[in-house]
Formats: sequence, structure tokens, C-alpha cells
Amino acid sequence: MKLRSVIVDDEPAARDLIAELLSSRPDVEVIGSYGDSRQALAAIRRDKPDLLLLDVQMPGRDGFALLDELGEDAPAVVFLTAHDRFAADAFDVAAVDYVLKPLDEERVHRAIDRVIARTGAGAAAETTVVTRMLQEMRRQNDDYVRYLPVRQKDKVVLQKVDDVSWFEAKGKFVRLHAGAESHEIRHAMHSLAGKLDPAKFIRISRSSIVNVDHIVHLEPWSHGEWAVTLRGGRRVVSTHGYREGLQRLLQGR
Repeated sequence: MKLRSVIVDDEPAARDLIAELLSSRPDVEVIGSYGDSRQALAAIRRDKPDLLLLDVQMPGRDGFALLDELGEDAPAVVFLTAHDRFAADAFDVAAVDYVLKPLDEERVHRAIDRVIARTGAGAAAETTVVTRMLQEMRRQNDDYVRYLPVRQKDKVVLQKVDDVSWFEAKGKFVRLHAGAESHEIRHAMHSLAGKLDPAKFIRISRSSIVNVDHIVHLEPWSHGEWAVTLRGGRRVVSTHGYREGLQRLLQGR
């Protein structure tokens, strides 16, 4: 069975090189090559490939934004990037691997081998040290994330989720607020919400998720909404479409 693959890179030379390298492998079939992320989005949803070889930096919509739009429809991903500073972000969105440019033939083949090892039936998943660490931190009975990787200059710190007072949507990022510190993580708000324990975290607006244990008090706001005051004095206002969670809390459920 061949690994059906799609290449997305705005550089034609890079797309041609990857296609040429993969053409030597009998276990890989390139079913699409795109320089535009919008065309790629439609093709991936239509053709449902097994693997996406994805450039990080592209005009208009970068690789992370494309993955955000794909959501659960995203296949296995190998990122292509000229900057190793994107490595932590790549693992934050559960990429199988990343390959630095200029592309090295042996390194590309190792990445493909890793995808096959991870997706092959009955094969033991081959993972990086970072991926194994995150998997171990997240392995728990309730399946909700307890730690989030936060990039700080040249290192990655694991932020304990219970210490986060609230999450705030910021374009392509989510900003988490923990005590006096705040950090941006590469995440879509809707996917993050599904990874947080609903008994501890309530989404009160399109752009805000609050930690129930960090709520100091609630005040009635306009049109039946609420102003939620958190530890440290921060006030976050709810919106009509997300009132259900606060209503359950006010009813003691």
C-alpha cells in the first residue's frame, strides 16, 4: 500500500525536488503538488491524502493556518522550513517530523520512514524525544491535556494547564495567562477547547476560555451576560452564544 502524499510549498524548485526524491520510493505516491494554500486546502479535503509535506512560511496563509482550517481532516504532517525556530511549533500541532531547508535527501527519506512507522498497521510508532515527552505528559485517564508546550527563546517549557487563569484567542495564536506571565501558543481556539477538561474550563465567548478555579466573582452585565473577574483582577465578559457553561456553574453543576 502506497503512502498517498501531497506537497504544499510556494517555491516551485522545492516542490520539484521533493517530488523527485519521493519518485524513487515504491511506497510513496505523490497525488498533488500545490504552491497555493487555498488550492491545497480544497484538494486535501477532496482527495484525503495520507501525508502532507507542508512549507511553514507561505504568502497569505502559512502552514500552521492551513492545518487550523483542516482541523481533524488533516493527514500526517511533515513540515518543511528554513528555520529551526519553528520546530517547537511543529510538535505543538503534532507534526510527525520537520525537515530543514535546503532539503537533504537522506533527511527527507528519514522523515518519510518515520511517517510509515507511525501509520503502518501494527508497526510501532517511531517518535521524537519531544513527541514522546508530550505524549507521556498527556497520558491520563480523562484524556484532557494537563501541560502545554510553551516556546521561550531557545527552549520549550511545559506550562501546567491548571495554573492558567484564562485563554485568549489572538488571530492564529492563543495567548494563555498564568499569574503575571502570558505566552502565545500556536493553536486554534476550537481545537484547544476540546482538549481542556470541561469541569475546570468554560468557554465564555468566541475568544475566551476561563479556569473555573480562578474565578473570583461574577457580575451581571448587559443583555443578560456576565463579567467574570479572575485572580489578579482581570475581567473577561461573556457573550450570548456561550452562556450555557456559566449558567451551569451558577446552578452549582
